Amino acid sequence: MSITESDRILFNRVWALGTKAVKDKRIAALSDVACGTPTLQEYQNSHGQRMTDLVKVVQLGLSQLRDSGECEETQSPPSHAFAPARPLIW
Repeated sequence: MSITESDRILFNRVWALGTKAVKDKRIAALSDVACGTPTLQEYQNSHGQRMTDLVKVVQLGLSQLRDSGECEETQSPPSHAFAPARPLIW
């Protein structure tokens, strides 16, 4: 799975919006993971509870991006862009 520069740029934008949402909504359970900024590769290679928390921050970021109108439902990121290396087990 190749990471392109556009994937990195989109991930950084989504991550920034996700961490802002964590801070604005005072989501204490995600505050530790939101205080740092992983690279896209670190995000994809994460596992366990850290992966779950990182995914939640990304989901918040995507939600913020959609709410702002910057990303329409039909303009989803490429399926490989934010896929963790291992599947999530909920």
